[in-house]
Amino acid sequence: MKKLWILILLLIAGAAGFVYFSPMFEKTPPSIQIESNGFTNLKKPLKVILKDESGIKYYRVTMIAGGVVSELATLTDPAMGKEVVLKINLPKTNAKQIKINIAAVDNSKWHFFAGNEAKKSIILQVDTTAPLTEIINNSYAIGNGGSAAAVVKVSDENLKDKYILVNGKYRFNLTPFVKKNYYVALIAWPVKEKTFDAELVAEDMAGNIVKEHIPYYWRKYRYPKAKIKISDKFINSVAKRVLEKMDIPIPNDPVEIFKKVNETVRAMNEKEIHDLTDKVYEDKISYFSIARFNPLPGSAVRAYFGEQRTYYYKGEKISNAIHKGIDLAKVKRAKIYSSNYGKVIAEKYIGIYGNTLIVYHKLGLYTLYGHTSVFKVKVGDKIRRGQVIARTGSTGAVFGDHLHFGVYVQGYAVNPIEWMDPRWIKLNVTNVINGAKRIINK
Repeated sequence: MKKLWILILLLIAGAAGFVYFSPMFEKTPPSIQIESNGFTNLKKPLKVILKDESGIKYYRVTMIAGGVVSELATLTDPAMGKEVVLKINLPKTNAKQIKINIAAVDNSKWHFFAGNEAKKSIILQVDTTAPLTEIINNSYAIGNGGSAAAVVKVSDENLKDKYILVNGKYRFNLTPFVKKNYYVALIAWPVKEKTFDAELVAEDMAGNIVKEHIPYYWRKYRYPKAKIKISDKFINSVAKRVLEKMDIPIPNDPVEIFKKVNETVRAMNEKEIHDLTDKVYEDKISYFSIARFNPLPGSAVRAYFGEQRTYYYKGEKISNAIHKGIDLAKVKRAKIYSSNYGKVIAEKYIGIYGNTLIVYHKLGLYTLYGHTSVFKVKVGDKIRRGQVIARTGSTGAVFGDHLHFGVYVQGYAVNPIEWMDPRWIKLNVTNVINGAKRIINK
C-alpha cells in the first residue's frame, strides 16, 4: 500500500512537472502592441500587433465612444500563428475622445486549457480638422538656381509639422516669426531642376494634412557652358594630391583618377557641405537684415554659378559637373572679407574645395569660401561685417589662386550673384519679410 501511494505521488509530481515545464503549458500571455501617438482622425486604420510563441487563437477589439460600446473586430482561430497584424478601421463618431480595448488569448494549455489572456487599452484624442494655413507674403518670382522668401501662417492646436516643399522632394523648414502661428523661410530652386513648384505643408498629430500652393513666377536664368581640357599635369599634380589628402586609393588610369575626383569625391564633398548647411538655428526671429556680399573687393569673375562643365582628355569627353559657386580672382593670397555678421560653423579641408570656410548668417543662409590658403577665424567665432576671415589660395582641385564663393539656403547651393546684388536682396527678401511683418502687426 505504501508503495502504491509513493507511485501515485511520483505520478502526480511527474504530471505537475510536465504541466509546469512543458511548452504546451507556457504561462506567458500574448504581447499587444498598438502603433499610435494618442491621436486619430478616424481615417487611418489603427495598427495592432499581437504576438505569442504558442500562437494566437482569439482576439477581440472594442471601442467606447460617448458611453457606447462597439465591437470593431473579433476572431477565434487557433491557426492564426505566432504574430497577428490587425488594421482596425475606426467608425465615425462625434466624440472627442475614444477608448480602444483589446483582448487576446494564446494557444497555451495553461489555466485548465483556457490559455493565457492579455488585455490592453488606449485612449485616443479624435481630431478630424486639418490645420489652417495662409500665405502672408512671398517673393514675386524665383529663378532656376535662385532663392526666394515666404512668410506663412499655420495654426492647429495639435500641430505636428510644418514646412515648405519644393518639387515634392526638397524640404525647407519654417522658423517662428514675430507672433504665434506665423513662420518665415528662405527657399531655393535647386539648379539641377528644370521646373519649380512650392507648397506649404502642415500636418497635425492625428495625421490630417493640408497643402497650399505658394505662387511664384519663374525667372529662367541661362547658365554658361564650358568645355575644359584636362592635362596630365593637372591629373598628376592636382587630382592625385586631392585623393592622397583624403586617403582614397589612386587608380592607375589617368582618366579614372580624374573621374574619381570629379565624380566620387565631388559627391562626397557636396554631401558634406549639404549636411553642414542644412540647419536653421533660430528658435524664433522678429527681423532679418542682410547686406550684399562682396567677399573679394576689386576682383574679377573667372567662372559663374551654374556653369555646365564638360571635361575632355586627349579629345575625348570623360566627365561633367555643374559649378555651384562663383570664382573670383584678384592677387595671390588676397584678403577675404565678411560682408555680414555671422558665425563660423566649419573651417576644414573639403576635397575639391580645398581649405574651406563656412559661415552661418541666420534663417538657413550660409556662405562658403573655398580654396583658401589661410583661415583667420575658427569654428564658433562670431564674425562682424568687414572682418578679414581668410586669404585666397589654390588648395583643392585647382591650379590658380582664387576664391570659390558659394551661397547655400538650407543645404542647397544657390546663385551668389543674387546675394551680391543689393537691389535683388531688397526686392526679393527684405521687402517681403518686412512687408509681412507689417501685415501681421496690423
